[in-house]
Amino acid sequence: MMKKIIISKKDINSFYKGLKEEFTVYGVKEKEKGFYVFDETDEFADPLNDYIPTILPPKKYLFPQQETLLRFDTQPHPDIQPVIESKKQILFGVRPCDIHGINLLDKIFSSDHEDINYTHKRAETVIVGMDCLRPCYEHAHCASVGCLDVDEGYDIMITDIGNNFYISTNTPMGEAIIEKYANSIEASNEDKDRFEKLIKERKDKFEMKFTTDVSNLPLLFKNADNDPIWDELNDRCLGCGRCNIVCPTCYCFDVFDCMELNMESGERCRQWDACTLNDFAVVATGENFRSTRGQRLRHRFNRKFNYLMTKHNTSFCTGCGRCSRSCPVSIDLVETVNAVIKNNKAEVK
Repeated sequence: MMKKIIISKKDINSFYKGLKEEFTVYGVKEKEKGFYVFDETDEFADPLNDYIPTILPPKKYLFPQQETLLRFDTQPHPDIQPVIESKKQILFGVRPCDIHGINLLDKIFSSDHEDINYTHKRAETVIVGMDCLRPCYEHAHCASVGCLDVDEGYDIMITDIGNNFYISTNTPMGEAIIEKYANSIEASNEDKDRFEKLIKERKDKFEMKFTTDVSNLPLLFKNADNDPIWDELNDRCLGCGRCNIVCPTCYCFDVFDCMELNMESGERCRQWDACTLNDFAVVATGENFRSTRGQRLRHRFNRKFNYLMTKHNTSFCTGCGRCSRSCPVSIDLVETVNAVIKNNKAEVK
């Protein structure tokens, strides 16, 4: 069994700085009023009670927005060198919804055909989670998709229990890091009781925002291809792709070659792509299999609550609410899901 310990709040910054001796540490900081980002920081600066999901999820350090896959030369003879970049890094202050997102990406990039660019980064990444004790903002629906609690995918979990942080280690790596860098003491029975009380109380603070259990959604969306909600959203959606870009579980990418001016060498790169963009489903003949914004948005919802959920038996929406917050025309994920439920409720038995 992994250790349960506490760290005084006055000692958390020295723990954070100690980690920087061995790792590149990415923590949470405020970019501008009310907007937070993961970035390399000099000291612990998690806003705790004021924290809302960062603009981009921490997946960007495992699956970068753009990265080089290989470099090549064509002269004097073809030469191709794969590029696999990774470093020892810590993602500090990752909330449960984003840990769930990373867990899902682990499945995607390690099953079928392993993506070594991802798995090498993941192998050298330590996740220090920060527990949620109340909803972080109005768009959060993590409880509705089963992502409030997390059992795997992190090395250390930090829970605010008042004057101290309650620390739960989940891997030998997490235990070793605490042993080496933290000024910690074993949790007392009082600390454990306080922790368990807070975890028990938080369940009543998180509203179930979907009007049916999340397990019913694959069947509902399977039979919702002609739901009128898609025509309604077709007239509202701008097709900008922002919902995809901010999502912790979207993993589509485009691959392209960048040639040097001498046309003898270059790089093959990949960058994030979005299924809501107009050209995403265009094939070589010019045919677009999802030519309308409504069709593309329907596909995105099916990816979250039907196709991938059926394959992996878990929601591919983690409830962070980033897509609803970032949408320039206020398309709300919860409202859309509940409209599908209402229009197809006969399918739920």
